[in-house]
Amino acid sequence: MKKTVLRYFIYIFIFSHDAFCKEIFTIDHMERYLTEKNPYIYSAVGKQYIDAARIQTAQGGFDTRLSAEYDKKDYPLSNSEFSDISFSKPIENGTELIVGYRNAEGIHEYNNIKTGSEGEFRVGVKVPVFSLLNEMNERKYTLDSATINATRSTFESQNNLRNLYAHIVTSYYQLLYYNELVKLEKRLLYKAKKRNSFIEKRVHSGDLSDVALLESKQQIISREQRVLRTNNSYSQALQIFLKYINMSQKDFDLKYDLPSLKRVKKEKIIFQNVFSKALKSRPDIRALETKRSKLDLDTAYNTLSEYPKLNLFAYGVHDIKYGDGIKVGLQFDIPLERRGYKGKKMEIQMGITQLEEEKNRLLLELKTNLSNLMYSLDIVNQNIDLGHKETKIVESLEEVENKKYEVGSSDLFQVNQREMGTLEVKRKQLEYYLNVLMIQQEIKREMGEFITL
Repeated sequence: MKKTVLRYFIYIFIFSHDAFCKEIFTIDHMERYLTEKNPYIYSAVGKQYIDAARIQTAQGGFDTRLSAEYDKKDYPLSNSEFSDISFSKPIENGTELIVGYRNAEGIHEYNNIKTGSEGEFRVGVKVPVFSLLNEMNERKYTLDSATINATRSTFESQNNLRNLYAHIVTSYYQLLYYNELVKLEKRLLYKAKKRNSFIEKRVHSGDLSDVALLESKQQIISREQRVLRTNNSYSQALQIFLKYINMSQKDFDLKYDLPSLKRVKKEKIIFQNVFSKALKSRPDIRALETKRSKLDLDTAYNTLSEYPKLNLFAYGVHDIKYGDGIKVGLQFDIPLERRGYKGKKMEIQMGITQLEEEKNRLLLELKTNLSNLMYSLDIVNQNIDLGHKETKIVESLEEVENKKYEVGSSDLFQVNQREMGTLEVKRKQLEYYLNVLMIQQEIKREMGEFITL
């Protein structure tokens, strides 16, 4: 007997300890699980790391290059030997520096280079004239493009997080709603079971007919079915939410309890403050700005096509045996119709116009959405205030109907109607609370709020 009692108290202690150790799961707890280890989060931001890596790829265009060449020929009427090793270094303004050593003897098919037996050293420079004057060249364009794309990708990732975070928070609020709804349905079932005990006593004493007990049992079954349906909705909402935080239901149930939907903080929001913050914080608006930067860069690069491709180069050589020498040259190339330049210029101009209109549309939608959301929030808050008054009325009516039933001046049908009416009003009130929270979250999404990784 003592062991049984002791075991009973141990069970009570363990249960109480587990319950005491559970935390109330809030929005702050959610952010613990929304890290880059979460597949939903990484899918939203992964592209920015790819685009950031492409910057280093573009920087490779400025790498110092080592080149080597060797050619030996032994034909019946001619022979030769040629070797060359050189370093070339492109710099940001488009100029390319070259330094190297070569040795050429005999007759060569591909060049007329000939050096002394000990070879020669050479130092050279290649200057793209119009690239230098316009401070633009292909390598610089490639690097600047990669940098702008990486910046835009970062803003796009933040925009993905903005939408994903709003979706996850919304699923959290829906979970709280169904959790509250389960409690309401269970409370409704409890009332039916409690009344059933009262009816059984009245039937046994002969004050009520057997039909009353059958009606009571049918009512219990109906309400048990309602509880099952609501539990199913809650379970589905829980699974949807848990997939976003990448957590099993077992672990969640061991660690956390859910707060009351009515206790989740409601915030006072001012339209003008919200709109001003959205203009500064919305990552999709900032992404548009980077698109404009890219078009400006395209314009600068396309300007090169307006001019001929003019390269000047000069080489100084020092032959170890014969002394110093110099070579200068010029390369000139220009398409006569210049359709590529004109077409690209028009393409960029159309792109700028389209981008400006896209931004205007985005700002117009932002202002309209925020205005509608603020109005909806005000209406729902008014409904909550009215709902408090309505709840008190239906609870009083339900209480009166139950007292009438106990003294025999009402029937089970009327009592059921009153209780279902009370449940419906309370459910409607829960929906108002849910709508307030979801509208607040939508306003935050429009403002550009997202989690910081």
